[in-house]
Order: sequence, then structure tokens, then C-alpha cells
Amino acid sequence: MPPVSDQNVGDLLAENAELRRLLRKHQWGGLTPIKSNGACPECAGSKPPEGRGHRPGCAVAAVLAET
Repeated sequence: MPPVSDQNVGDLLAENAELRRLLRKHQWGGLTPIKSNGACPECAGSKPPEGRGHRPGCAVAAVLAET
């Protein structure tokens, strides 16, 4: 396996940032319950403030919580 260059690391960090941006943008894009602002396509939790947010164990919430 070839060594990882600073350029490779930079490219991966940029790709990760873009994927996280898209995930944040679309995290409430699932089927929307009546009188809701959105639902998570992974756990079907309702978008706050009306809903309670992601349900325990939601993979989307776990990824977005990572720093």
C-alpha cells in the first residue's frame, strides 16, 4: 500500500466535510408525518422542535455527533 500523502489526507478531510454537510442537510428528508417538519430516513424520528429528534441508536445521529 502506498504511503498516504498530505494531499490524500486533505482530499479525505474535504470529502468527509462534504458528506457530513449533505447528511445534515438531508437528515430530516424521510417520509414526513402529518403536521411534522420532517422525519429521519434512518430512525423515523421527527424533526425538533415539534418532534423529539432522532431515536436511540440512530446511525445518522451517531455520525453527526462525531467530531
